[in-house]
Amino acid sequence: MSRGASGPASRLAALLALTLCVPPAGAAAGTPIQRHLVSLKLGDTLELIRKVYPPKGDWPSYRDAWGIVHYTVEKGKAKQFPGDVLKMRLGLWRGRLVHLQLIYDPKASRKKSLHELVGDMSLAYGEPRRSGETYWWSDGGAVMRASNAELPVRSAGDDRNVEMLTSLELMRHDVFRAK
Repeated sequence: MSRGASGPASRLAALLALTLCVPPAGAAAGTPIQRHLVSLKLGDTLELIRKVYPPKGDWPSYRDAWGIVHYTVEKGKAKQFPGDVLKMRLGLWRGRLVHLQLIYDPKASRKKSLHELVGDMSLAYGEPRRSGETYWWSDGGAVMRASNAELPVRSAGDDRNVEMLTSLELMRHDVFRAK
């Protein structure tokens, strides 16, 4: 008349199996890093990027030692631009986007500090790795990195040399290792 094991040992085994399948509350280990930010995604071509953010002229660029061509796009240098972003830095290798950095404007940086941004990202991706005030999450293929970017102060009468603005980066993992 046995319908299978129903004793305390089998109930414990079933409970243990369930707890191993369910991650702890708030944990996001193993969550894939999103491959897109501000309507751009890793792998996009410059042609596609220019359709999303039509330039109002040439964007300054340079090629680094690894062959990545870096473009800097400032607010006002594209007909459309993400609302709270002051500057975008794009890195293309073999014609494809491999690195995207967003530097938020002073108002957005005051509204959401680096530590608040890290807290929000931690909800999605778990606890970050850290080096000083730079935080990052990786899934082995892509890396999301949050830090403060130092930009020169441009306003007259401001005694500071640089302003610390919140920065969020998305890049291929091999680009992150090269940095």
